[in-house]
Amino acid sequence: MRNSLLPALTATAMAFATCAHGAATTATATTPEILELETVTVVAGIQPGPSLWKVTRGEHLMWILGTVAPVPKKMEWVSPQADAALASAQELISAPGFSANMGVGSMFKAAFAMPTILKARRNPGDKTLREVLPADLYARWLPLKALYLGDDDGVEKWRPIFAAGELYQAALKRSGLEFGNGTDKRIDDLADKHKLKRTSTVIRAEIKDPKGLAKSFAKAEVDDVACFRNLLDRLEADVSNAAEMANAWAVGDIPELARLSRRVSVTPCIEAMTNTEAMRSLGADDARERSRVLWMKAVDDALTSNPVTFATLPVSELLEPDGLLTRLQSKGYVIEAPE
Repeated sequence: MRNSLLPALTATAMAFATCAHGAATTATATTPEILELETVTVVAGIQPGPSLWKVTRGEHLMWILGTVAPVPKKMEWVSPQADAALASAQELISAPGFSANMGVGSMFKAAFAMPTILKARRNPGDKTLREVLPADLYARWLPLKALYLGDDDGVEKWRPIFAAGELYQAALKRSGLEFGNGTDKRIDDLADKHKLKRTSTVIRAEIKDPKGLAKSFAKAEVDDVACFRNLLDRLEADVSNAAEMANAWAVGDIPELARLSRRVSVTPCIEAMTNTEAMRSLGADDARERSRVLWMKAVDDALTSNPVTFATLPVSELLEPDGLLTRLQSKGYVIEAPE
């Protein structure tokens, strides 16, 4: 992470947001007991990923790589098409996103703020999950915790929304998946090699008062129980779908990506986190749309001045009816989707 240190309270929000835009999800399940995930074997080794989307305006050309997250942990992404496109490009436009950091001297600020930040993810009065969750929900949590988190008793004093995030990430890891879109390092290396201009469309917020932010979040009224129940209801389906999506991306199966992308939805966990005063103070509540506006402007500028541009976008933005690709089409850009 370049000059960026995410405090614990924003890390969970970003993890959920990444899942929402990068992995497929299904409607809430009704089965009360979910003891183990359905096994989906994830691919490994060198994989090409999907072919590139092509955008043109007159003589100007832009290649877009669609990405997903999480991806297979043991996969190495190698795309001859993307390599050639980067070699001919003059500019690299990053995908929209949101990042929070503590600014200059962040390591020192973090050292002093960390006790307060960590306290923000604990239940008030150090109550345990057994004490704050309905009995039936806690009974469902125990076997899942044993399966994916082992004997980690520290999480028992976390707020349900943070415990849910920890469980979800552990389940993804057990399934052979990891966060990150599997492309960043290779793209960065090639961009450096070819001396590409870099244009970021990430909204960046500076955390000037991490202690105050953590205290604000600790006092926030968040429906932790609804978030927790929702995650347990859909854990098996969500992780299974994330693995299917990662596999389809790795082997470049566009029809399968399109099918799985139709299942994407926003969970109550994301809404609960981004609608807190703490997150609104960072601009996280409308960061997605602001970053998408930045991306559109960067594309307009690039396709006016560059012969060739390379950009990345989540697959969902390329396949959704109201995604950024649709916005480009409405402005008269010519789009050629891979088969």
